[in-house]
Amino acid sequence: MNNQPLVSILINNYNYAHFLPDSINSALNQTYSNTEIVVVDDGSIDNSKQVIESYGNQITYIFKKNGGQASAFNAGFQASKGEIICFLDADDTYTPDKIIKIVEFFRQYPNADWLFHQLDDVDVTGKSLELKRDVGVSELIFIDLREQILKGGNLPKFQATSALCFKRKLIAKFLPMPEQLRISADHFLRLASIYMSPGILSPDKLATHRIHGANLFEFNSDIEFVYAETNIKTCYYLRQLFPETKSYTDIIYAHSVGRLAGKSNFLKVLRIPETKEYIKQYFSFQFGIKAVPRIFYNYFKAALSSLKPAIKVN
Repeated sequence: MNNQPLVSILINNYNYAHFLPDSINSALNQTYSNTEIVVVDDGSIDNSKQVIESYGNQITYIFKKNGGQASAFNAGFQASKGEIICFLDADDTYTPDKIIKIVEFFRQYPNADWLFHQLDDVDVTGKSLELKRDVGVSELIFIDLREQILKGGNLPKFQATSALCFKRKLIAKFLPMPEQLRISADHFLRLASIYMSPGILSPDKLATHRIHGANLFEFNSDIEFVYAETNIKTCYYLRQLFPETKSYTDIIYAHSVGRLAGKSNFLKVLRIPETKEYIKQYFSFQFGIKAVPRIFYNYFKAALSSLKPAIKVN
């Protein structure tokens, strides 16, 4: 990298006008000066446009038709120039020293092409919720997970969009990404990156992750079902781009199909185009031996859990 590389902060927004100033200001107020801020508004119908335009030439902004998170990522990346790319959801914020630390971490580990750090969960006012998460690491580590992907092994738990940082030379290899990934497109970013290159895991909380009415589902006990459809889509497009990931995508695909079918039914799951395309393109005897038992195990597990009485939360 250059001694003072340009860092692009890509903010994706959809109807978060009331949070946007905090997000944009946190990007503007970094202690590291060589940054650019690209805000992509994904067809908001609130007053986001007015908020964004009020920053004038301090930021680059893009107003586009609503297309989902992947399309916003693609648009922001295309408009950016940075050697390092950091993502930020419009309802989250960065700590003032985030970017200077990211640059230093990449200098410390020049062979790392991605970096994922921890997030501080906060409430709607910005107060820390001190939620217990499985952070996975207690110190900064350089890690290579390519073998786990190739063998279908377990991966650490990773944080959401605002914790993801990449070298441009890495993500330029797989962006633009499939725009069918309207939500949780950050999952594709993470998996594609760790398949292609080693990276860094940091325990530092360098951004806040705001928990509010519009995203409380993240802590719902059924979160795995909420994201099952996205996981199916992610597996399909990841394997399309990187056929060598089949051991990993077969396992996650089977798990997600079973869980989603157990929560609804198999006909509904088959209405997802990527469900049928995955079977059509990748079904084999080996896949059947490995995946079918996993599908039905997760189906019955999900179906049984659905029979339990719901817990009422006051």
